[in-house]
Amino acid sequence: MEGKGDSLGILRYIRKLGRMGVGTMLLAVCLSLSSMTSVRAATAEPDIQAEAAILIDADTGRVLWSKNGEERHYPASMTKMMTCILALEKSSPDQLVTVSANAADVECTRLYPGYTLRMADILQQMMMISDNGAATAVGEAVGGDEASFAAMMNAKAQEIGATHTHFVNMNGMPDADHYSTARDMAKIAAYAMHNDAFRRIVGTKAKNIYYIAPQGHTTYCINTNELLDTYEGCTGIKTGWTSAARGCLSAAAKRDGKEIIAVVMHSDDDETRFSEAAALLDYGFEQEAELAPSAAGAQAAPAQ
Repeated sequence: MEGKGDSLGILRYIRKLGRMGVGTMLLAVCLSLSSMTSVRAATAEPDIQAEAAILIDADTGRVLWSKNGEERHYPASMTKMMTCILALEKSSPDQLVTVSANAADVECTRLYPGYTLRMADILQQMMMISDNGAATAVGEAVGGDEASFAAMMNAKAQEIGATHTHFVNMNGMPDADHYSTARDMAKIAAYAMHNDAFRRIVGTKAKNIYYIAPQGHTTYCINTNELLDTYEGCTGIKTGWTSAARGCLSAAAKRDGKEIIAVVMHSDDDETRFSEAAALLDYGFEQEAELAPSAAGAQAAPAQ
């Protein structure tokens, strides 16, 4: 409860100063309160221009900051977080995925009909460069067709608690019936980041992907998540962009054993999503740093 740590700190001051004069004691208490107030004021809330954003504790799900967190928006390629975690849970890394004509015909893909990859490799390509054809091929391999896989995605969303989300495709291409919220995207991101294989995929900065067919074919992937290179402690996870969704990003970072997740939806442009997610993560870690001494003091206080 807010203020409890402050009260315990004041009581400790009073005990230590028990033999001093009342005036001195009151002065000490006032100074203590003034100091605590100034510490709280040190961290200004981030100025986020994106239409919706949220910051959560990755382990507990506790909301640390939110702006329109329950507002409905297009998730764009953040959709692929769900595609990836479902594939990891419902298939094996060595399962072969052959790209259909339908998957190869999707906008923004490096794949052609008949290309074949291991599931582990096509997931890597899908998440790192946001390959839409790869997402479609994965959904077809796991669910049989787009509609069946979308039903699996929606069932998983409900299981996770993302109850304000509805998917109709595997890749996040715009559709009026394909939507989510910053809060739900954060829930899906937190769930996925507890999967070790998922963490390895989204934390990879660059990698050669080797194909089964055509034999000897490779494609070099550089992760679209710029924060992996620019933000200290960044652990993933997924970018998104369409003309309808604008800039989207879910980003995780871990410092001193604490991991937090920021989600930004409908940002002004391609770069602002990264700077605003970084600002949210900064705010979260600063809050943790300020709360740590109070928490430690409360734990050390003798039982009353």
